[in-house]
Amino acid sequence: MEKILDGNLGRFEMPDVLTFLNMGRRTGVLVLEHPEQESKIFLREGRPIYATSTKDDLRIGNMLVRQGKVKSTELERILERRDPGQKIGQALLQHQILRQDELASFLKVQVSEVIFDTFTWKKGLFSFYDRVPPPETAVTLAMDLQNLIMEGVRRIDERGRLSEVFSDLNMVAEAVANPERVKSSVTLTQDEWQVLFLVDGRRSLSEICRLVGNPDDLTTLQILYRLVSANLVVVVEPLQVRAEVAEAEPDTGQPVPDFTQRATAERKAPPAPAPAPVAVQYSTSVADRRVVDDTREIVSSKAVAYLGLDKIMVGRLVLVEQGKAETSFPLSKDSSTLGRHRNNDIVIADPKVSSFHARIDRAAEGHVIRDLKSRNGTFVNGRRVETAPLKTDDEIRVGTARLRYKVDYTAQAQ
Repeated sequence: MEKILDGNLGRFEMPDVLTFLNMGRRTGVLVLEHPEQESKIFLREGRPIYATSTKDDLRIGNMLVRQGKVKSTELERILERRDPGQKIGQALLQHQILRQDELASFLKVQVSEVIFDTFTWKKGLFSFYDRVPPPETAVTLAMDLQNLIMEGVRRIDERGRLSEVFSDLNMVAEAVANPERVKSSVTLTQDEWQVLFLVDGRRSLSEICRLVGNPDDLTTLQILYRLVSANLVVVVEPLQVRAEVAEAEPDTGQPVPDFTQRATAERKAPPAPAPAPVAVQYSTSVADRRVVDDTREIVSSKAVAYLGLDKIMVGRLVLVEQGKAETSFPLSKDSSTLGRHRNNDIVIADPKVSSFHARIDRAAEGHVIRDLKSRNGTFVNGRRVETAPLKTDDEIRVGTARLRYKVDYTAQAQ
């Protein structure tokens, strides 16, 4: 048994440790220790498959009692009567408290609970031993690591850490995972999918909060924290600030730009006046699927696979201008935003249009437009709307700009 990694949980968080081992596709056992508890997580090619803990609350009997599967007095009686060396699961089967399939399912849930418990550790030591297999009789878990991490972070109240992780809301969120791989293997809640779709490497945290439209930015920041913890998203300084820092030469006495002061100054600066004519610009910046693992048994019932693959739809917006050639804006993303700010997907230079005016989301049955609490409202076929499904030839009006919604192609995904 060879120890190839060790460290202190005061310096490394468990999601980061598991991600590191996953990247190396390591097989072995991760041992975690502090004075009150020891837990072990077995991995196969980087994926956690089995876990045990000395913590009483994580023993299968106590978990069954908490979930109302068995009364504590009945459990004590079963434990007293079981044969020497008989495992508690077998005793529960013998007394018909659980069926075989229920026991297998519950043992997988127990494995996940042991892993989730380690996410709360703020102290302790960890060591990884290479090529150590789980017990031969162990019921193992088959689950994508990012799904496991997302669910673990969902169960932790990390509000106190948000100010530490997101110290400046002018910082930019970037997606780091391949979007097609995420869509094919990760399950997220609808709110989590929505936030992920708005991460494009240009928008700041505050802009994403605005585009999501939650009354409380804290809710959106918590979702962003989960995405960061699962290594789906990273938070960085804006591209312009990074370029300024890279170009600064300290040896000549030129100061490195202060990000916080610069961002504050930008917020206080008056917005540049919009050109008189309405100008619309497209920003060029950066199937029903079966879940074949144990994800559905472990994760929140609100977490779902990507739903955009059951129908292929090609849609666009067409700028309505008399006597001019048609200008089209493809709706190629899962969420496209309209507004006066340069970080929208479709930029509308009109003083009557809000900075982030509206959002068009790809839904299971087509596209849906959502007003983002704009000052002058969003109109579909002359009617002011907050949320409305779009059908081909619908006319959308934001400010004085008129855009017609077109569906060029639709088909069921194979």
